Amino acid sequence: MNKYREQFSLDPQVAYLNHGSFGAVPNVVAAAQREFQLLEESNPNLFFRTTLPKLHDEARAFVAEWLSTSPELFAFVPNASQGVITAASSLVTKPRSQIVATSLGYGGVLNGLAEIARRSQSSLRIAEIEFTAGVQTADDIADSVFAALTNETSLVVLDQITSETALMLPIEQIVRTIRRVSPNAFVVIDAAHTPGMLTPALPADFDVWVGNFHKWICAPRASAGLVCRTPKIANLITPLAPSWDFEAGFPKSFLSQGTDDYSSYLATPHAIKFHESVSFSERDTHNRGVIDDASKMLHEYWGTEPDVPTEMFCPWMRLVRLPIRKQLTKSQCDALTLKVSQELKTETVILSPGDATYVRLSAQIYNELSDYEKLKSVPDLAKEL
Repeated sequence: MNKYREQFSLDPQVAYLNHGSFGAVPNVVAAAQREFQLLEESNPNLFFRTTLPKLHDEARAFVAEWLSTSPELFAFVPNASQGVITAASSLVTKPRSQIVATSLGYGGVLNGLAEIARRSQSSLRIAEIEFTAGVQTADDIADSVFAALTNETSLVVLDQITSETALMLPIEQIVRTIRRVSPNAFVVIDAAHTPGMLTPALPADFDVWVGNFHKWICAPRASAGLVCRTPKIANLITPLAPSWDFEAGFPKSFLSQGTDDYSSYLATPHAIKFHESVSFSERDTHNRGVIDDASKMLHEYWGTEPDVPTEMFCPWMRLVRLPIRKQLTKSQCDALTLKVSQELKTETVILSPGDATYVRLSAQIYNELSDYEKLKSVPDLAKEL
């Protein structure tokens, strides 16, 4: 068995290949979270009134330093989706603004942006990025975003790594275009998959960046961070639900969000320490090697080919086309995902972006190539739908 597997409480009978969706929490990090919860329950009044603010500030300072930003520019948020919508809500304040996002954006975020546009009587322009064989290059993606921009664009939301299709967008190339074509537009980066996988996590240019820690950093759920590039931007960002300390401004206004379990935030530094107990080089080499070998194995077994250049995919996730003639619907994808879980004891996700159906692979330090062997049977299960 992989030497790291025993450091997680994952079911040993299950091949867990979907770290990209929900992550997995190491035992030592889960224990740290329980310690914070026990401290809270030993005296809730003292904890929330006196202990929590200090612990929260310490955790926030630790994570901010790890991200190479200032604590005054960093706030914890529950997840990347909420953080992105929080930023968008704060930055789209004028009626008839113009918001731009891409067709590969996370569905929940696109729903939120559409609602912000509706409430503010603004427009949401979608840059169509194709996910079909032979057309995907960095220039293709940049050109698609360019076509959606105007000098009236006020906000652009970009995925550093796309969730469904596992692509790395050419962020720096796109942002340079935005600054030239739409100089008054704010740029918000949805970095749901970035922390822990890419280093440095923060791109060279952005206005607001939001990344999950409960994915590749292996923090408890839910934990994410919102980073403002400058104090001027930070002064514009407010929580979705203004509450106590709202008048104190960012980031203090993000702490007092009511009685909640903040232990996931407090345990995030422990997750970072666990993450760094394995050198990034070792982790990256292992995960890249596993995902490369697994995707090659399945492509060869199924007789399919990558639809986009391998270098367009992020390092630790990959889409592999299934050898089925008819593209599955979302409900069929969900049904097949469940069948794979129940019958193959393997956790993954089946998706149908573009014009085909794929299995999305993830590789984390506890995975080995043998974990992916059972996926060879997925096409047979698809025939039963």
